[in-house]
Amino acid sequence: MARSIDTIIADMDAEQAAQTGLSGLNSVSNSAIYTLWKYIVAAQMYLLEVLWDLFKVDLETIVTNAAVGTNQWFKSKMLLFQYDATTPQVLQVDSNFAVNYTTIDATKRIVTRCAVKTTATRTVLIKLAKSEPPVALSAPELVAANAYVDDLAFAGINYIISSTASDKLLVDASIYYDGQYSAVISANVITSINTYLANIDFDGSFKLSALVDAIQTTTGVTDVVLNNVAIRPNSVAFASTTYLVQGKTTLIPIYPTNAGYVTEETTVGQTFTDKLNFIAQ
Repeated sequence: MARSIDTIIADMDAEQAAQTGLSGLNSVSNSAIYTLWKYIVAAQMYLLEVLWDLFKVDLETIVTNAAVGTNQWFKSKMLLFQYDATTPQVLQVDSNFAVNYTTIDATKRIVTRCAVKTTATRTVLIKLAKSEPPVALSAPELVAANAYVDDLAFAGINYIISSTASDKLLVDASIYYDGQYSAVISANVITSINTYLANIDFDGSFKLSALVDAIQTTTGVTDVVLNNVAIRPNSVAFASTTYLVQGKTTLIPIYPTNAGYVTEETTVGQTFTDKLNFIAQ
């Protein structure tokens, strides 16, 4: 930030006082030649520092608006995606050559979860979800999101945008608990599982150890045995689900999510309520 002329003159006065050879320059007159020169130099330094500040602002504006194309940049842009079912939201190139909406309306930003990964084959994978808790974008919303990415895209890069319903999780387990908690233990354990699932990083991995931790930290639980744990993309039939634990044997300790997020299995007879067995001790 540019110093004021008075500040610069004060700095000069301090330096002058430190130089014993300049002790004779002690006139109190404002028109003394050395006083006038200090003012002239201070004024020029002030103007130069003001120009530096303006130049800095220009550079920062250019950097801020520049399309850098990194995964993090694309993620930040996808979170700014606007959609309206009746009024098209169209990107425009502004005077700084930045691509923005003509009217920025935060209430129309529907994307709440986004993950961006670049593969070795110059393909960018973009996964999206909306709302809280997250759900898949509708077909029209996904079409609009694809068009939005087309306007942001870099030449020579292939972009694949997806938004699908959550992966589905089966948990068949024996939960041992203090009998004093019999009235609430089932609801509390299910809440603990759902809380863990909700806190998995979007497009992160489901971990068996974290599932066990979530159950065991539930008040009243004394032990847990995983009998069968399975997970599947929503588009895959339950019969083809992938078992992480089968017959109490761990097969896959960590499972990368397909949709980017996981919720309870919805197949009749396979929900948490159906498959969690609570045993009082």
